[in-house]
Amino acid sequence: MKRRQWFPFCCVLMLVAVFGGAKFYDNWQKQQVMEREQITQRQLDKTMASMRESFQFPMPSSGVIQDYGEFGQVPQFANSYHSAIDYYALPGDPVYAVAGGNVYFVGEQEAYGGLIIIDHPQNGLYSLYGHVSKRRWLIDQPTVKKGQLIGYIADVDEGYGIGTVPHLHFTMRIGSPDDYPALGQGNWMAGYTDKHPVFYDFIDPAKFISQSKQRVSD
Repeated sequence: MKRRQWFPFCCVLMLVAVFGGAKFYDNWQKQQVMEREQITQRQLDKTMASMRESFQFPMPSSGVIQDYGEFGQVPQFANSYHSAIDYYALPGDPVYAVAGGNVYFVGEQEAYGGLIIIDHPQNGLYSLYGHVSKRRWLIDQPTVKKGQLIGYIADVDEGYGIGTVPHLHFTMRIGSPDDYPALGQGNWMAGYTDKHPVFYDFIDPAKFISQSKQRVSD
């Protein structure tokens, strides 16, 4: 075969190799995530087995803007995974504690606006509520009960990370905030991660809360 005839043939082979390799890597990544999720689920099953009451959702039923584990959906985090669920809300909508616990952090963070973190040591988890309004009101007690009002949704001008649509950035994680560093991808209040959030012990909060309601009789 002449050199001119070889060139397009080689190009086709290279494209097949590139796309084939990318698909193999994507499938390998999905397998790694699935295996880690299975390990995490076993931990959560043990947690739910000892729970006396279920968790609840942080606000009434609402649409999802960005789901847990989604990749590259926001331009400024184009190469990152979302560690939370973003629930659509209106400024001033109430936000409630998903379970009883200790208020680990309450205040303002530049990217979040108002931020609340509740440690649930009896369950080995903590919950994070971002884009709540410091301007309106934030919980000022050291402990909370399940279903207790802890804040209200912020206006979009209260934190640059809120974007153009008011919403609740809500996540849950295995362990205590003290188990994680102050800085870096695995930090205690990370909103995005370089790897799938399950590798940093973030969990799908909607899935966990639904499972707790199914398995625990209040």
